[in-house]
Amino acid sequence: MLTLDGSKLCAVLPTGHYSDHRGAIADKIAARVGVNTRFEELVVVSINAERGRVMVSAKPALVKAAKAGRIVTSSREVTTGMTLIGWVKKLATFGAFISFPGSVSALAPLELLSDRYVSAPEDLLQPDQTVIAYVSSVEESADGNKIRVSLKRSAVDISATQCIDPADFLLGYFGELEGAAGEPVLGEIGRQTTVKVKQKLPYGVVVTPADESAAISAEASGFITAEQAKDRIDECKEGALLTACVLDVDPEKAIVDYSLRSALVSGSAEIGAATPAKKGKASKRSKTATNGDISQKVLTDALHKKQETPVVVEVVKEDYLVLSMPALDNAIAFAMTKTYNDRSKPFMRFKVGQRLSGTPVRIETNKRTLVLLQSEPDTASAATKKNDATAGKRPVKEPVDSAISFFEDYQPGLVTQAKVKSIKGTQANLDLAANVKGRLHITELVDGPLDAVVKSPVDVFAAAGVRVGDTIEVKILGWHDAKVYKFLPITHRTSPLKTVIETTIRPSKMAASAEADDEAKLMSWKNVKPGRVFNGFVKGIQESSGSEGAAVLVSLGLSLIGQLPLLAATNSYEVASHPARYFFPGAPIEVEVSSVDKKHRVVHLVPHGPYIAGVDRSIASVDQLVAGTRVVAYITNIASAVMFAKIGAVVQTAASGSTEPQALLVQGKID
Repeated sequence: MLTLDGSKLCAVLPTGHYSDHRGAIADKIAARVGVNTRFEELVVVSINAERGRVMVSAKPALVKAAKAGRIVTSSREVTTGMTLIGWVKKLATFGAFISFPGSVSALAPLELLSDRYVSAPEDLLQPDQTVIAYVSSVEESADGNKIRVSLKRSAVDISATQCIDPADFLLGYFGELEGAAGEPVLGEIGRQTTVKVKQKLPYGVVVTPADESAAISAEASGFITAEQAKDRIDECKEGALLTACVLDVDPEKAIVDYSLRSALVSGSAEIGAATPAKKGKASKRSKTATNGDISQKVLTDALHKKQETPVVVEVVKEDYLVLSMPALDNAIAFAMTKTYNDRSKPFMRFKVGQRLSGTPVRIETNKRTLVLLQSEPDTASAATKKNDATAGKRPVKEPVDSAISFFEDYQPGLVTQAKVKSIKGTQANLDLAANVKGRLHITELVDGPLDAVVKSPVDVFAAAGVRVGDTIEVKILGWHDAKVYKFLPITHRTSPLKTVIETTIRPSKMAASAEADDEAKLMSWKNVKPGRVFNGFVKGIQESSGSEGAAVLVSLGLSLIGQLPLLAATNSYEVASHPARYFFPGAPIEVEVSSVDKKHRVVHLVPHGPYIAGVDRSIASVDQLVAGTRVVAYITNIASAVMFAKIGAVVQTAASGSTEPQALLVQGKID
């Protein structure tokens, strides 16, 4: 709670609004905030007059927008084509709700979150994350405009905000990380120094500083990753003194990242294990190949000229990259792995040794040199580009489609080939390669009602042109875990043998974009509305339990199953007594959603349109009940010698009787 200057008003400043950044840096800022902490620049983002509550934000991007007069105060002010600064309010399976100052809100649908496939919003976004949004549509309504926004990189032009610079996110992060004055120890980054090997591990080398002339404390803990040590791994013996390049320093935790790469270290011979480093002599602290006098001038020139230069990834961290710049004396620099609109994990997008391109944007004493990455890679050799492109990818064995080389090639939206291995229940099992499995669900065969006589699931697939042993053309919808039916994010690293690729052959989807296929994955009891009609397929029969009658289970989508109560399915005692004979797995059936039981997560169905041959429809209303009509009913209760029974989908009736209350199927005659 804050007290605002010049008034007696109190305001709420959520911790997520301290910064434009999330994660460790946000926690660091929050730890510094206490009683009497003063915030010099705040933006009022909402006022609740009834509750007397004011909410403010310290997000630098919002502060800049307010100063530039780029804040909207009402949804009526928002028009299509605007670029606005806001924050993530809430995440849902179908997208993200974005808030803007003035209590303005918008929806960023899943298909508008990124240019690449996104399985779930949380793969990219977090609550309270600052975002820059492009207004894609505005639908006017009496209670305020309904706004849809895009967070795609291809749609969002940062300069269109007229207040945010492309480098602001990068500069803001390291400004908050380092403080206004920086740290003297950060001046050691890029320098060559002496380290002593403490322990050699399979994944790297633990070292301690051994240079008395360096600003790095002798108590600091150092580490050299396996990638950075491989050039001189044979020299990494316990007790050995080595010349290393300082890549990064964490002043608070006293942790230092080093490199032994020959490109970064001149004179790479071991310094004598028995001779300690002496001040000014054996330290090997070169200033000619790193951020010393020469490279400082080269860097300054590049900064003033806004010179784009090749960079090489040396270390990948959660929030930022450590880079070397071969064309600028191999100076060490830093770049972000995140953006305003993308906080996805960086470890699949960036690899050590990867070549990129960037422009220096900050060179200051006792601070890290910062580089703004460009969207396009540098002009590396074709061989290097090929190696970078295939790094970390998993080869496939004997692919059905000869154009496929890696498991990562099976991206959502790709049209490829698969061989039908078997048909079991309501799915066809596919082989896309010797080590890659797929699935074609029965609901992904056709768009409309199936115009064929079928007696089994095999007949359904055959009618759609899918037979065991055939090679068919399919479209990739996504991946799911082989054991737990859950769609996996695009960045997943689950083994191909433990992953099943979901496919479709529905004509409408084969011709549609990848974004249009997301509905199938997102369809669940949460977003299905009563009145929706499905061309479903019988999955099986759910037996009666207690007071609940039996039901026909109907597959409506990849992971959506509805229940058609037997009383709603038929008025034939023969059919209701032996439902499996008539409602066999795979039987096509057109149904309508009658209701959704959110407490028990059940979608209830009633028949709709063409029906299963040989099955009489059930009683749908009281108007259909006339004296002499024979009906099928479930006894639901008995009270005072009166037996209550349920007829059809909605009809309750009563008759004299004396049986125990249970879901007992009977047939009778209306008196």
